[in-house]
Amino acid sequence: MIGILGGTSFRETDALRTGRRELVATPYGRVEVTFGGGVAMIARHGDSGDLPPHRINHHAHLKAFQQIGVEKVVSFGSVGGLKKGFGPGTQVLIDDLYAPFRVATFHHDRLQFTVPGFDGGWWNQVYKALKDTGLAIQPGGVYAETLGPRFETVAEVKELAENAHVVGMTCASEAILARELGLPLVVIATVDNWANGIGEEPLTGEGFHQMVRSNHEKVMRAIDAVVGL
Repeated sequence: MIGILGGTSFRETDALRTGRRELVATPYGRVEVTFGGGVAMIARHGDSGDLPPHRINHHAHLKAFQQIGVEKVVSFGSVGGLKKGFGPGTQVLIDDLYAPFRVATFHHDRLQFTVPGFDGGWWNQVYKALKDTGLAIQPGGVYAETLGPRFETVAEVKELAENAHVVGMTCASEAILARELGLPLVVIATVDNWANGIGEEPLTGEGFHQMVRSNHEKVMRAIDAVVGL
């Protein structure tokens, strides 16, 4: 079974609207999981879509997937572009992470080191599925994660751009925790804005939401592509 994590656009999928919902109890809290079309789905911002990034219970989400028998995970995320070639409308299959600001781990009681990364076989399988649908997907890019819920400052963006291609607030934590649980996970990032100070137009909340709506069809096509795997 494939597990899918998604944000606000994700709530518009037919399976999420019509699927069977179940509350899954984990050591980290209860999680609402929707089952439909052969996949298990979690809306990371909650049913209303209003839960801010710094309050998302990533541990409960990934643990719930493990408990119900999910074998592979796809994480969909909205991001800001940091470099040329990663502007609004671009979709990226992430292949590395930059997340020095957040402690995301299940290992609190004993010393245990995990090497972050992505499962190559699952990454290649998802990339092929996306390409077969005709989506113009960037095969690789570094995802920088900040704490949110605010956008990054201009100075922060300049530093992040030295190490990453896109910036978001959720998917790196999910990837790191999935790695600790032994769950193969890939991140499909959709660029919904230029990061603060990079684009020709000033970054605004309304401009961001407008681009999210414009990119909605691409996100839905990508979801359809991975649901069939």
